[in-house]
Amino acid sequence: MPEARLSVRVDENVKRRAEKVFHDLGLTLSSGISLYLSQVATQNGIPFPLTQNQQGWCSSNDLIKQIEELKAQMAVESKIKEMLRHGVAVALFDEQLNRPYLQYPDGRREYDINI
Repeated sequence: MPEARLSVRVDENVKRRAEKVFHDLGLTLSSGISLYLSQVATQNGIPFPLTQNQQGWCSSNDLIKQIEELKAQMAVESKIKEMLRHGVAVALFDEQLNRPYLQYPDGRREYDINI
């Protein structure tokens, strides 16, 4: 696949911080930016939620934390669906009722359980 050269202007401090994050993840700045652009193209949008904290836009560390939490949540949800597809009941927690329950593959919920 042919490669294209990309030149962008960014704040030097942001660049240094991003380089450190990419380094900690085992990536170069170039590969990190390529990964980001690939995800934008694949998902047809920004590959993470754009949110604001009280001081303004989230820091890169906050975004990485949000991405990791989202990945973990998606992994758990995927495993729950897989277990239900295989006919296995799953123990979950109902935050509205503040109680645990068993979710059965047929959709039933059993709240009277001893854990």
